[in-house]
Amino acid sequence: MDTELKLIPDLDNIICDVLKEEFDVKTYEKGHYWFSAWDNHCRKVIKIYPLKGTLYPLYWGYNFDFIPWERCFLGVNPKPWNETGKLVYHRTEKAVNIDFTGYPFPYIGYDFDNPSAQSYEEHYAFRNMYFVSVYGNDSPKNIELIKTVVRRNIPFMLDWFDRIKTPEDIIGELTKDINESENDHCFPYSSYWVRIYEESR
Repeated sequence: MDTELKLIPDLDNIICDVLKEEFDVKTYEKGHYWFSAWDNHCRKVIKIYPLKGTLYPLYWGYNFDFIPWERCFLGVNPKPWNETGKLVYHRTEKAVNIDFTGYPFPYIGYDFDNPSAQSYEEHYAFRNMYFVSVYGNDSPKNIELIKTVVRRNIPFMLDWFDRIKTPEDIIGELTKDINESENDHCFPYSSYWVRIYEESR
């Protein structure tokens, strides 16, 4: 009996078809990202974020053409994370990333940083409602489930992109995220980069 988990066939295009109901995006050829055209040095990007298990949340945000990432933050540098590595930019259709991120958790009242705040049942129900099931087959039932979950997230994306448009909006959100972070390093790490670059422009 074959028990190997496999990605749902044509997953990226299934998600893209739903996103296109509200966003003018195309699929990143390396998978699991969807991006818009450039507008004033940034583009909208949506992705599914891999976590443990078979259900992945949708993240969204802006990709800037002037923000570099250190290769070690991209998982491609064997050196320890705090050693200097090569800087790379995400400016093409083959190089896409999110520099400033939004996610569904604040909209749902779910404390992702403190999973013990919810019961197992609440945690499970949250994931089933708002996380995309990425493994399985392409049965009509599974395809419709994926579409339903993506559509459930779209109002959050629309609100986020409507509220956060200008450099001032971005700096304000980043300052809040950094100040409220309980960790030594605010996640995503690019928060510091975006804030510095936006303020210096």
